[in-house]
Amino acid sequence: MNILIFSKQDLTSTVLLNDLLPRLAALPGCRLRVILAERTRPVELVVPELMMMKHHERDLPFGTVFPEIDADPAPLPPGRLMTPNQLAAHYGIEITVACAMDDPVLLATIAEFAPELMISVRFSFLFPPEIIAMPRHGIINVHPGKVPEYAGLYPHFFSMLAGEASLGCTVHLVEPGIDNGPVLASGEVPIVAGRSAFALNLDSHLLGNRLLAELIQKLLQGEAIEAVPQEKSRLKFNTYPTPPEFERFHASGLSLIDPAEYKDLLGRFGRSPE
Repeated sequence: MNILIFSKQDLTSTVLLNDLLPRLAALPGCRLRVILAERTRPVELVVPELMMMKHHERDLPFGTVFPEIDADPAPLPPGRLMTPNQLAAHYGIEITVACAMDDPVLLATIAEFAPELMISVRFSFLFPPEIIAMPRHGIINVHPGKVPEYAGLYPHFFSMLAGEASLGCTVHLVEPGIDNGPVLASGEVPIVAGRSAFALNLDSHLLGNRLLAELIQKLLQGEAIEAVPQEKSRLKFNTYPTPPEFERFHASGLSLIDPAEYKDLLGRFGRSPE
């Protein structure tokens, strides 16, 4: 089965690919390819908290850390996290970057690879109907939140702000629109006191990887997968948090990203320090 993975050029997505690619590469008959979205929305250049997250997710890893790691030709010890370039070399796959849905690189990749299944994990663009219709098994999206309560952006943030005890993860088919397709699988991870939004978001996505791999294994075995339609009228969509919402988040003692957690995660890439 040709599986085309749509993700994002950021740190969280890179960690997810380090977990997802070996799961899918172990399945029989799967050919993989990856497209990473490169997109900066105007609000990420204005709101301080979003500027900070952009720096930690994209600017520092891809502007400084990953290029330095890629320049080191020495092989990695087992268990170390790999950059996108290292992942591509290790698994013998192509990982390309696209800046829009009409990006020639994206369209050429789809046409040449002829995917039978597409996967969307943190992808930055909406799929138009003509692309949704291309793969015979459809497009499966991993949404790190519960639906219908937390559709759209930053579900981890809004779940924490609302005082939820857990953060959802919803694996669903993609239809025109946002997070509104039939649900294939779901689960939850606990919202642990003191754990940052960045870390909890990663927890939810890693759960999504496991659910996704189980679904694809069923597809390969010819098993039927129940798709439960959503009540679209009940969906509640969020966009980026506003400055007042960030103020409430901070006033509640909640953390967007913990410096120690972040340093530890970056430290897992490349060769370990001598």
